[in-house]
Formats: sequence, structure tokens, C-alpha cells
Amino acid sequence: MTLDDISNDMPTEKMDPWFVTWDFGGKSIDAIRKHAEEMELKAGSTIFAEGDSSDAMYFVLEGMVLVLTKDEKGKEQTVSIITEGQSFGEIGLLCRQSRLATTAAGLDVKLLKVTLETLERLEKEEPSTIIQIYKVLAQTLAEQWMTARHLHQEDQST
Repeated sequence: MTLDDISNDMPTEKMDPWFVTWDFGGKSIDAIRKHAEEMELKAGSTIFAEGDSSDAMYFVLEGMVLVLTKDEKGKEQTVSIITEGQSFGEIGLLCRQSRLATTAAGLDVKLLKVTLETLERLEKEEPSTIIQIYKVLAQTLAEQWMTARHLHQEDQST
């Protein structure tokens, strides 16, 4: 599926267990909002493109984000769907690597954009919030590692 294929009947659930749902509670999400940039994008808008430098991670407040890659023929395909309460872009930001996929608004979306500077401010001013963020990031990495391991084991058995 590409951005051109977006329609009202698109599923709103995530396609795989790749993205962890965060639950910070009202106080913590308010602290993040105080320091982060809130963004609203229309369906079809690109958030970042494969190969871009990683300058931020994002929390989905409303809507749906598509994670897109190109297959061996260069055709864009959706590999995951990220919904409200989930985050993306963490690994690229923390590892300072180029984006491995393109992300785009699958529906109108409201995001919180969190940069390294935002994380540094939260460390100083909201230490309990940054601990919660790091726990979610650790859980995300663990989930991704387990998924990759499972896929590798499936490949080895075929």
C-alpha cells in the first residue's frame, strides 16, 4: 500500500508488535507537551523520508502513521501502522543514524516531536518523566529485538 492508496477503510490497528504503547499518565504527558513541539499533519503528509537525518522522535496523540519502505522493485509498501499512544523514530534519534524508512500520516495526525534537546531539558526539569520515557524506549527496543529474533528463526527453519 502506498500513500496514494490511503482510503477510509484502512485498518487502524497496528500490523505487528513492533511499536509499544506508552502510558505516561496526565502529569507526564503534560510535562512532555510543555517541552515538545506539537504538530498537526493532514493525511498523506510525509513526516520524514528514508535516508533523512534523525533529528527527533514522535509520539502519536491522534490519528495514524504509516511506516513505508520500498521493495526490491522500488515500489513503496506499508510495513507497519502506528496509532495513538505509540511512538516512532526513537532508534534513529538515539543512535544518530539516518532514517531507515519513510513515515507519513495515514489519517490526519497530531504528534509530539521530541528532539535530543527536549530529552535533555526533561532530564533536568522532569526527571520522573524522562525515566518513564526511557522505560518505554527500552521496552520498544526489547520488542523489536524479539520480533527480529523470531523472524530470523523463521528464516532459518525454511
